[in-house]
Order: sequence, then C-alpha cells, then structure tokens
Amino acid sequence: KVPNKVAVDDGSIRLTYRELIDRVYGLASHVMSATEPGGPVVSIVPNTVAAPIIIMACALSGRVLVPIDASHPLERQEAIFAQSGGRAVVLPKGGKLDSNLVPSDIPRIVVDPQLETGASRPAHRYDPGAPLFVSFTSGSTGRPKGVVSGGLYGGIALRHYIDMFHLNSSDVVAGLASLSTGGSRDTFAALGVGATIRLFDIGSAGLSDALRAFYTDKVTILSFVPSALRAILSIDGAEHAFQHLRVLDLHGERILASDIALFRSKLPRSCHISVTMGSIEAGALFSWFVQDDQLSGPVVPVGYLMPGRRVALLDEEGRSVADGDVGELFARGAMAMGAWQNGGMIQGPFVADPDDPTSSIYPMGDLMRTRPNGLFEYVGRKDRKMKLRGLWVDLGEVEAALRTIDGVSDAVVVSDAASNQEERLAAFIVMTKGVTPPSPGTVRHTVAKETADHMAPAILHVLDSIPRLANFKPDLVRLRTMLDSPAV
Repeated sequence: KVPNKVAVDDGSIRLTYRELIDRVYGLASHVMSATEPGGPVVSIVPNTVAAPIIIMACALSGRVLVPIDASHPLERQEAIFAQSGGRAVVLPKGGKLDSNLVPSDIPRIVVDPQLETGASRPAHRYDPGAPLFVSFTSGSTGRPKGVVSGGLYGGIALRHYIDMFHLNSSDVVAGLASLSTGGSRDTFAALGVGATIRLFDIGSAGLSDALRAFYTDKVTILSFVPSALRAILSIDGAEHAFQHLRVLDLHGERILASDIALFRSKLPRSCHISVTMGSIEAGALFSWFVQDDQLSGPVVPVGYLMPGRRVALLDEEGRSVADGDVGELFARGAMAMGAWQNGGMIQGPFVADPDDPTSSIYPMGDLMRTRPNGLFEYVGRKDRKMKLRGLWVDLGEVEAALRTIDGVSDAVVVSDAASNQEERLAAFIVMTKGVTPPSPGTVRHTVAKETADHMAPAILHVLDSIPRLANFKPDLVRLRTMLDSPAV
C-alpha cells in the first residue's frame, strides 16, 4: 500500500517497501536453490538493512534462520554457530568472515541490498505455524542458549505490541537490538503497519552518531534497557536527540522510581513511558503505561498481566503464594516452540502442559509479588539471590542501594569467590563526570543502611563504564575477569 515509503534505514542504505520486497524475493530464490526445505540457514550480518531482508527471505523459503550479529565478539559467534547446524551461510556484500568460523564446505550466499533483483514471489507456501528463527539468550552469565521462535503465538504477540503502542505508518521505530538477541519484534511490528524501522549498530557507528540520527530521523518509538538510557541521558544535551519520542518502552532490568523521574525530566512531556516484562522463551507477560500516582516505594511495578497470558507465583514447595508474598514466576500458555541444540529443536526448559497440547509451562526464575492494585512487582532473579555467611543476599537490592549514593550513575554487583577466601561481594560503579568517587567505607555504610550489614560489598571498583552485552545488559562474565585488578 506504501511502495515508495522508506521501510528500512540503517544510516547508510535506505530501502522503500517496493525495494525491500524485491530484495526479499531475490534472496529467497537463492536460499531455496542452495538448501533443502527446513534446513537451518545461518546469517552473519551486523544490524543493517541486510538483517530484515534475510529473516523475511528465510521465512518465505521455509528455512529456519539462525542469525549471528557480525559485530558481536568472535567467541559468541563461534558458540552460536557450533549449535546452529547451518546448511548455508548468508553474508552481506563485502562482509568479512573469520576463516575459522565457518567450514569451507558450507555454501555462502551473498545479499546485496543495493542490487535490484527483479525476482517474483517464491512458490513455497509460508506456514505460519512453523519454526521461524532461533534467538540466543544474552549469555550474561555464560554460554548463550538458543530459543526457537515462530508459530501462532508470535503473530498474537506482535499484534498486541502494535495495538498497545498504537503503532502506525507515521512512526519511526528504533531498532537497537540485533535479530540474534530478540530485535525482530521491533522490525516486524514496524513493517507490519507501514512504519519505518531505523536500524542502529551503536558499536560501529558510535553513540554520538546514533543520537544525531535519533533527532534528524525523528525516532518516535524506543525500547531500551533503563540503566543504559540512564547513562546516555547523563551526557550534557543528550535529551535533544529524543525530542520526537512518543513512546519509551523499558525492559530487561529492575526499574527504579528515580529512573522514571529522570526520564520524565529529560524526555518530551507528551512521551508515554511503558514497562514491559517477559523473556525470549515466554514472550511478553506484563506491561503498563506508568502512572506516577501508582508508584509507591523505590521500585516500579512491571505492569498488569497481559491479555491471554497466564502465570503463577509459587513457593519452594510449588504452592501458590498469597498476595503480597514473593514467589517464583511460572508462565503457562503459548510461547516459544522449544530450545535449539546441535542443529535441531528440543524441548529444552519447557514443560509440557498436561491440560493443553498447544501450551507449555516455563519456570522463569524471576521472583515476583503482586500489589493490592493488581500490579506485579519484580523483586529479583532467583539465580541472583545467594547466601553469604549463611544469610540471604539479593544482588539487585545491593545495586539499587549503590545508586542512591550521590554521583553514582551505574552499578553492578557480583560475588567474588576467590580460592582460599570466603565469598565476598564486589561492587562496580560508574560516576557522573566530575564527581569524586565515594570511599569504600562510605559505600559499605550506605549499602548497610539501605539493606543489611552483611550485604555491604567488601570490594569496590570504579569504572568509566559498565561492560555490556549486545542487548545492553551487564556482561557479568567480563566483570568477573576484572576482580583481579586493583580495587579502590
């Protein structure tokens, strides 16, 4: 309906809807010629216009796509490729491929977004219930794990996202996450309503260029991690880039009331701030547009249960907890189709629902409680709770306490279990420019006051920035490698 409107833009190449569909049809024909039906296809591309071309072409040709972001560290690329079972590799024109990453006998297919193909729609009949692509978890605590997306739930979730944000053809949606870490939602939603998806590869282009593009290209929809946005908005004048923003969707971390206050002060008054919580495995479960009069305490609720979703909060014995009590979150219903291992789909962590063959049960590992008004509150990760000298410690609570210290703009806490020593907490903090870091004694006193004495970190490191993964979550593995460096 809008053939000449810009569909995808990565700052270097812009394609209209007509041009995009032409490239998709052309690549689909090449993929079908080079591979067998159902065979996994690996793409190794940065977050450019080539990415949506590839995923749409694989869907139209009936091949499962395993996307790898070319800008990610080689060790992550190797870990994903080892699990892919790829029968062919799709590369952008001029793309560099590490000689040790892909065996020489795997066919290479080159996609050139600037080359018109003149191809027609492939004859393969698209099956909306078939596996579509494999996303890999961030690997923030170790090896990334593959999750198979597709099926009927994907379309339902996409429609809810479009309806919730009233997404329309006048929107410009920021595409910050690569396809390999779940960035497909923004792309498919934008293209589904005739909007423009503005793709960013911040690692290559740099933050300054990205902020300029946010302003000049009039980005209206942004989904982002709160700690990363907090750091960006601490830069003088950074708020200028977001003048056209009408929806900010926060996800991926515990969100503090102080975050909302900061974003309200920096973003346009007309900008709606929403919170969404879910996972790659279960999809989105909770959402709401933040109402300031519903905020009480330092932590922002993750929202109300979304339409059609079912969850339970259970204790250690598997019993439902009372309202207001903390329980582990279990999701139930349609979700990801399975896990991906050694080139094929397996059941993975999903439990078959005995009452419904189309449903699964998934233990999220998140600790939650419900508030009297029906809002759900994220308390922390089950795997981020630990015992220290016999007492429970929630690392998320320690991080929240660190952020109350004047001048601390970012904070991450990990456990230090050095050999021949008792386990201790190590805090990594980032200071606002020009602010002197607090002393270790001040840090311990503040955290003890806000939480408990045993939760005060024994080690303090001051960094210029927190190392982050492709989805902007803290790289906990890399932080642990820094524990041997001198502390404050």
